[in-house]
Amino acid sequence: MEQLWQALKHYAQQQHYPFYMPGHKGGRLGAFSELFAQDITEISGFDNLHQPDGMILQSQQRCAALFGAEESFYLVNGSTSGILAAILAVCGNGDEIAVARNCHKSVYSALVLSGAKPTYFMPETLANYDFLGSVLLEQVQNAVTENTKAVILTSPTYEGITSDIATISDFLHKKGIILIVDEAHGSHMKFHDFFPKTALEQGADIVIQSLHKTLPCPTQTAVLHVQSDRVDRKRLKQSLSMVQTSSPSYLFLAAIDYCCDWLQKEGKKAFEDYVKKLNWFYAQAKQWKNITLLQKAGFDRDFSKLVLQLGQIEMTGVQLNDILIQRYSIELEMGSLHYAIAMTSPADTEKGLRMLSDAITEIDAQIDSNAIVQNTDYVKNTLPIVKYSPRQAYWAQKKEKLLFKSTGEICGEFVIPYPPGIPILAPGELITKQKIQQITVLKKANVLFVGCHDSTLHTIDVIQ
Repeated sequence: MEQLWQALKHYAQQQHYPFYMPGHKGGRLGAFSELFAQDITEISGFDNLHQPDGMILQSQQRCAALFGAEESFYLVNGSTSGILAAILAVCGNGDEIAVARNCHKSVYSALVLSGAKPTYFMPETLANYDFLGSVLLEQVQNAVTENTKAVILTSPTYEGITSDIATISDFLHKKGIILIVDEAHGSHMKFHDFFPKTALEQGADIVIQSLHKTLPCPTQTAVLHVQSDRVDRKRLKQSLSMVQTSSPSYLFLAAIDYCCDWLQKEGKKAFEDYVKKLNWFYAQAKQWKNITLLQKAGFDRDFSKLVLQLGQIEMTGVQLNDILIQRYSIELEMGSLHYAIAMTSPADTEKGLRMLSDAITEIDAQIDSNAIVQNTDYVKNTLPIVKYSPRQAYWAQKKEKLLFKSTGEICGEFVIPYPPGIPILAPGELITKQKIQQITVLKKANVLFVGCHDSTLHTIDVIQ
């Protein structure tokens, strides 16, 4: 039987006339033809994502075997939909879930939708870094109770830091607790031992990966993997059907199928070349005197994330990214206060990495070493003071307050530096001076925010 991507290619080459969605009619409007010829709906012979029994099912089975899962489900609404479905599948209204505080905003949306009651725990704090470290077993042990249904954490983080999933999953499974891992940034790690072991290899129950982040696949393509008899598969499938579009893009499905096929056939050589290029880049970075490339730092991490540290120079990550864009036509994944991230993948070329290395080398040489200062304004995340559940706060009546006048109020919206999408404040949490200072420092550095528009906040007026 043909694979999905092959069948779509062959179908597009035939002369069927489409009296079905989508409205571009197979790209019959001139310039749209090449782009949309393979964009179809659930027509005969092409299976149905929400009840697959043909080529989509077979494709998902090949994907599961490739990544080492018992069952895999394609996501056309990104890892966000996988996280929503995972939490909805294991937690109902009032159920307890332990949540690492550096989780993506989609986790908090899932708390609103499910009504689950979160117990937050803070991953390891790293001295002289703006970002958090690994989730430690002790933190999980302190967060769970006899009523905890599930734990969700992120590994690797946006900065590539990984946690000891094997130890955590072993502890949780002895208590009958499900472990969900947001591995959105780690879909590549399976394919070379240069990278850390995946959450699937370490025993997590549900793992969500964004193929588009670190593999050659388009935006919105992701996969949810399951390997556990603790997970109600029927409820999980219902949850996936609820949070994903009823008109899934066959372009996305075919792209996932093609990416898996590529990994099977060409992945080994591609990853060998990729790792060689990364090793070369890390070697080049050792010559920099002022900008530091995060290398081995006492914690496990995924070295595909090039974390550029600016902790002792009067330049922010936002400014570094601006310079790279304006002078060198290079744009980074993100710039924050004291660091910036260059995201890499097997598709990166030797030329591209050399361009970045040469640019940073030149910028580094232009920094006045006499102007080096020790920065003390590192942004530190702290556990929130939760007054209401995310669901209660979401439905509450709101009022508007200026940020600097909101101390002591209860937050009614998400306040999230983006990227990476980790909330400083979520609905139902106490607004403290420390949180206001944290937001102010990042806004001053021109870090982009979702929420807190024009330095005003929506705060809770009346709980329904």
